[in-house]
Amino acid sequence: MRWRSYPVTLFDCDSTLSACEGIDELSADARSQEAVAALTESAMEGDLPLEDIYGHRLSLLSPTKGEIRSVRSKYKSSAVPDAQAVIAALAESGTETWIISGGLLEPVVEFATWLGVPPDRVRAVEAHFDPLDGDWWDGRSEPRYATHDDGHLTTTNGKADVIRNSVTTEGRRLLVGDGVSDLAASTEVDLFVAYAGVVARAAVVSAAPVVIDSRSIAPVLALALGPQRVKELIGGPHDPVARTCLDAIEDGALRFNDDRLARRFTSH
Repeated sequence: MRWRSYPVTLFDCDSTLSACEGIDELSADARSQEAVAALTESAMEGDLPLEDIYGHRLSLLSPTKGEIRSVRSKYKSSAVPDAQAVIAALAESGTETWIISGGLLEPVVEFATWLGVPPDRVRAVEAHFDPLDGDWWDGRSEPRYATHDDGHLTTTNGKADVIRNSVTTEGRRLLVGDGVSDLAASTEVDLFVAYAGVVARAAVVSAAPVVIDSRSIAPVLALALGPQRVKELIGGPHDPVARTCLDAIEDGALRFNDDRLARRFTSH
């Protein structure tokens, strides 16, 4: 049976398109950063519900608006190999790309724009700030975090609702992510792919039909477009990422937990 393409491809952001966890990057203090990173890891592994720790992490860090804004540069400097090239190749091939993230909206939107994902196809969590914080009257200090919009993306099981309510384009959907919140959203897509290039979470990689086990995210191209379409990109403007994709797959970057999918993919 022929491998079918996925006209809509959705990505997580933190530890998927970028190697960093944005909220964890908000503290320069090693002790608080370690505590927040431990909470993030527990939520992404499924040991704690995300809703139990989301606001607690931000309250511990109490970031300024400028500190939250600075996460955008950390996302860019930590972008996983071939992220921009994959988004560009998907876009030119007619694939609609989205970022569905539990990260903070402003830096995620700017990172998405840099990657080539339109802002209106980004869903993330908006933070709000205390306008009376600091020396607000003379503009010498920025306001600090006060609260955030509670919603589906601040819960472990909420991404499915966001996908269902946001993505209206007809066609098969592929979701790429690393955490249990991404795995939980697999009910709203046709294929969930675990990206293990930054961190391999046992609960996620064991349950995902397909796992990308390479630092480069280029193998997404073959899953979204089909292997034959990637071969057709050779010699064109997307030649480098197409070759990286095919070379990575040749080296074993795709691991199938679903034998039926594996046979369909390798029949090309």
